[in-house]
Amino acid sequence: MALARGAVRHDATRARGRAGDECVRQRAIGGTAAPTRERGRRGARGGARGRAIVVRGFLSDWLAKNDGKEKKRDGKKPTRDARGRRRPQTSETTSGRSEKDDVTFDGFTNEELRPDFGFRRDLYELYDVPVNDEPLGAGSYGVVRAAVSKKTGEVFALKTLKKAPWIKAPASMQAVNYYHGKIRNEVEVMRTIGGSLSVCYLYEAFEDDENCHLLMELCSGGELLDRVVIGSSEEYREAKVANLVKSVLRTTVQCHRRGIIYRDIKPDNFLFQTEDQDSPLKATDFGLAGKLPPNGENLARRCGTPSYMAPEVIERNYNSPADVWSAGVVTYQLLSGRLPFTDKINPRPNAKEVFRAILEDPIDFETDPWPEVSEDAKDFVKKLLNKDPDARPTARAALLHPWLTKSEALWKAEALKGKDTALNGQVVARLQRFATQGLLKRSVLRLITSEMLSEDMEDAVSLKNADLATLKKLFEKLDTSGDNMVELVELEVGLREIGYDVTGKESKQLLGSLDTSGDGLIDVNEFTAALLDWEKIEKTSDYPKWVERAFKVLDKDGSGEIDADEVAELIFEDWEEDNDSVRTSIIRACIREADKDGNGQIDLEEFAGLLQSDPSDDLDQYDSRIASSFDFDQV
Repeated sequence: MALARGAVRHDATRARGRAGDECVRQRAIGGTAAPTRERGRRGARGGARGRAIVVRGFLSDWLAKNDGKEKKRDGKKPTRDARGRRRPQTSETTSGRSEKDDVTFDGFTNEELRPDFGFRRDLYELYDVPVNDEPLGAGSYGVVRAAVSKKTGEVFALKTLKKAPWIKAPASMQAVNYYHGKIRNEVEVMRTIGGSLSVCYLYEAFEDDENCHLLMELCSGGELLDRVVIGSSEEYREAKVANLVKSVLRTTVQCHRRGIIYRDIKPDNFLFQTEDQDSPLKATDFGLAGKLPPNGENLARRCGTPSYMAPEVIERNYNSPADVWSAGVVTYQLLSGRLPFTDKINPRPNAKEVFRAILEDPIDFETDPWPEVSEDAKDFVKKLLNKDPDARPTARAALLHPWLTKSEALWKAEALKGKDTALNGQVVARLQRFATQGLLKRSVLRLITSEMLSEDMEDAVSLKNADLATLKKLFEKLDTSGDNMVELVELEVGLREIGYDVTGKESKQLLGSLDTSGDGLIDVNEFTAALLDWEKIEKTSDYPKWVERAFKVLDKDGSGEIDADEVAELIFEDWEEDNDSVRTSIIRACIREADKDGNGQIDLEEFAGLLQSDPSDDLDQYDSRIASSFDFDQV
């Protein structure tokens, strides 16, 4: 069944852009390679009160009441490109706004406005950043430019955020701290889930005296909705849409598992890696992501884009099911070419009417093309767009819905046909799962693996069913040089040869997560630690012995607790890091992984808890990247 296009294009574009502009949307752009499209003139209703319905981005609600108009600069209207999009107006510094818009903060010290974040400070020694070229994208709080590695010539996306917040109101220390906290939070979120190939990868965070810079993977294929609904000559079919929705939900599951709520799921924030038709989809822009309260309490800060907000977000009483609703809106939009809830009264949709529709209107499954859409697809959308968050499926449950699993089963069976794919096609998924673990856990698992593979442990019961023979054979296949180490080129070529579709940069990303020793190579211990089924090993009688042995190896002074110096000895044993602030930041993050009581040290119970597998961290939530020429249009 071909999906509807053409007649619904205007409705989808209009509602998607302008309803969001009725809010003050302080956008921090992710690693997109396309200039941001024009969102419509802001402040259509006039007056600060009407414009500041929802805050999009870094500032709290009260700060938005004095912002939101599309400003003239130097007495001229904002310039636009041939398609009517507003071009970013930038100074040669790095901000997405003019220097004239900077606010003077009375009563604040420079250290308070522009603190040291503990990020690296050698950006311009390593990368060329042509500030005079047109940015790849820009928003109210930052700009995305190309950054070129001086060593390799590789091109990355560099997202720059000013340290001093843009506050057009009497500033408070609370507001300034909130802004800085959002920068730290975005970096932390991207580092937490960045091991997954479903997320635009954050390579490094840099800073200087004025700005923070996020060096990210460059995604050049455009936004999700641009390719699927607007301007594409190919008609997308249900199986292909289902595959894209799986990508959205994988990221959602990974966020929720780690106590993160995305809060901005929409087509704009999912980018195709390349312009190829079978390009992977990557999630980006985690500027609104937040931590879920550990005690199960709900959140109250209303944020996001209006048309994608769940009813409970509008009512300021929400939790992780709000992300599932947003994924449902995206699915409805991809299948029909229009939004499920919008303003049907005003020529220019306003957020108030959009909110009313979300809270009160039923879902339209009668208008074309819905009569031609499969019952499985409609059932999926109905479940995700249930106005009762308690009745909505979790992101993990949604990922297992028949509409999604049916299409995947078809192409996966076809892709694996006739191939000797190691671990039943799970190699790349297992590598991603390992990559999303913290550095301390990865390093300790490598230590335990070395113990398991030592001569005196060869007859251990736990190893008989641990796939070690398969892993050893796979390692030898990748190690074409025969030096018992796998380097980047060997990993990239080897994964392709055994049936996986992974780019060179993604291979580098995976190698970085496996290489806990920091030498740029993968040894057999690192490789095996990443691919072992640890949940299975934990159930064996030998496992507690290995955990205790590893703890004693790290607890050098025999105090019964592992301190920061002992963690540093493990992490930096073969990894040289001269930057003291970077070293300190890494060690603190490692301690936080396991230190449940907050005393700055790790006892045996906390150590064992760190290593315990999470049964919910199944491989379904990671893109298998099995190479396939499967034709979705035949489904």
